[in-house]
Amino acid sequence: MSLSILDYVLWFTTPAIQVAILVFMGKRGLRQHFPNFFNYNAYQIAVVALMVLVYHVWPWQYFYAYWATAAVSIFLGFLVIHEVFAYVIRPYPGLRDLAGMIFRWAVFLLVLVTGLFAASASTVNSDVVVRTVINLERAVRLVQCGLLLFVVMTSNYLGLSWRNFACGISFGFGLFAATDLVLYNLRASIGADWNRALGLISVIAYGLSVLIWFAYARMPQAVMVRNEVIYRPLFDRWNQAALLLVNKQSGSSDSYMYLSEIEQTVDSVMAQSKKVEKAS
Repeated sequence: MSLSILDYVLWFTTPAIQVAILVFMGKRGLRQHFPNFFNYNAYQIAVVALMVLVYHVWPWQYFYAYWATAAVSIFLGFLVIHEVFAYVIRPYPGLRDLAGMIFRWAVFLLVLVTGLFAASASTVNSDVVVRTVINLERAVRLVQCGLLLFVVMTSNYLGLSWRNFACGISFGFGLFAATDLVLYNLRASIGADWNRALGLISVIAYGLSVLIWFAYARMPQAVMVRNEVIYRPLFDRWNQAALLLVNKQSGSSDSYMYLSEIEQTVDSVMAQSKKVEKAS
């Protein structure tokens, strides 16, 4: 299959923008807060260089190289989801620790299901590999869409401005994930004749996501600043329950109930008031 000039433009434009993203992340100190996202973009740049080499030197290996790199990309995208989610719920350490436990189990289950699917096939051929990677990708895309919805619905409560870099990562992944899921369904319904057009749409959608990340990476404001967290009793009760569950799972002997920062502040004020009364 020969590539057009448009294909080459789209092929090289996106990684060029991702190089700029890495540069701005390094300058603004974002790499230390979002290392998995930094690694994801660096990997995508390396993949493009590798695929160009394979396409022109070993074209008969392009199919296997594409799907192998796609599988690694899916795994890195899953790590980015966990990274952003952990940052978003940072004010609630119990929920953050519980989310980490859930994500570890989710990775284990994904690997297990993938292995069982491959083992159940009578022969491991190219179709089995493609279906396995596609199923994994669709699962991760659903989680990315869920992350976008979570950030949009809870950003005010958790003190996140929409100018925060974590929101930008969520918006970019949400746009690309939602587009990809729609395209999957279209491919199944309209047939292979439209594969090239749908593939072009997918590439453009990913390019727009990269542009969103680039715009957030070069924003002049302090992107890590968190506004005042709005106290929500429901979130706090979930946080307390999550802390108890995590402590129980880890075998901790601590039996204390978690006090939120607000409750700790109230206790501190009350203690200071008692000292003033005694002094007077």
